[in-house]
Amino acid sequence: MPKIHIPDVPVTELRSPAGKFHSHCQNITLGLGGIRGKGTAGGGHPFDLQIRRVPPGAAVCPYHAHTVQWELFVVLSGAGTVRANGERHAVAAGDTYIQRPGVAHQTINTSNADLELLIIADNPAGDACFYPDSGKWTIAGTGQFFRINPLSYFEGEEPVPAAEPAPHFLAPADTTPFKKVRIDDLAWEEFTSPKKKFTGGSKELSIALGAQRKAPSGLGGHPFDLELQKLPPGAVGCPYHFHSAQWELYYILSGEGAMRTAAGMEPLRPGDVILHPPGEAHQIRNTSTTADLLFYVVADNPPVDYWHYPDSNKWGHPAPRQFFRVTPLDYWDGEE
Repeated sequence: MPKIHIPDVPVTELRSPAGKFHSHCQNITLGLGGIRGKGTAGGGHPFDLQIRRVPPGAAVCPYHAHTVQWELFVVLSGAGTVRANGERHAVAAGDTYIQRPGVAHQTINTSNADLELLIIADNPAGDACFYPDSGKWTIAGTGQFFRINPLSYFEGEEPVPAAEPAPHFLAPADTTPFKKVRIDDLAWEEFTSPKKKFTGGSKELSIALGAQRKAPSGLGGHPFDLELQKLPPGAVGCPYHFHSAQWELYYILSGEGAMRTAAGMEPLRPGDVILHPPGEAHQIRNTSTTADLLFYVVADNPPVDYWHYPDSNKWGHPAPRQFFRVTPLDYWDGEE
């Protein structure tokens, strides 16, 4: 159960030679034991989180489009401008927006105060980036940048007729319209169990941004989902459970709580981030008697997942949504 407190995470200054691109980065994923740019196949996590503080007039990074990676942004404080597919859009504290593969984008601080962003990205294999302003490319993890010169398929394999020099290959633009959501404008979706042991509220930010619920990106969803959740004083969010494939991350915003795991109860305070990999049972509760517990939940969307509930010894399956208990049998039972 990796856990960190954000104020304790080191801050790294990132600055281009002329200072056009400038930010201060706290890499939450590295603090939780992840490997930068590596997904689960490479020993990392399925998604990365970082907090970027951008000074006035600076951009986070050059205008770029990923071929595979998704990036979701939450404006924690300040205001700025997002370039997306040749358009500009104002964003401010409390806004969230997502950039899908193929959409060229850039976030710029156009205000007179620092802009602070929470950035969540998945870790797909084989990602590359295209930079429309300069016409260059990079392949993730190589640290090398280049331009692409189109050639004949048989160039260098056998003699081919001379051809006129071709222009550099440029990536086709994804024209998906930019969409942002004002978190305060979303209604809380209240939930409660029949006997009210489990109760709370949620705002499904990824759903509001166009994702299909609990579906991977190839089936209309996003590679990860972001929710804002609240628990009233004394409430428990859900039964004690673990996932077979899904990862869940909790980022505490306000209030006092505790996370139950096999090791016991872990106190939670604002600024804490806790990660639960598959197979680790957990349950969050509000330990305050006076104030709500407010937190973000980030979870990936594996194509197959099931759940186990140790307190009741039952299992669950998401699609179709069913719950059951398992009865041990002999391999040949019912066969002969």
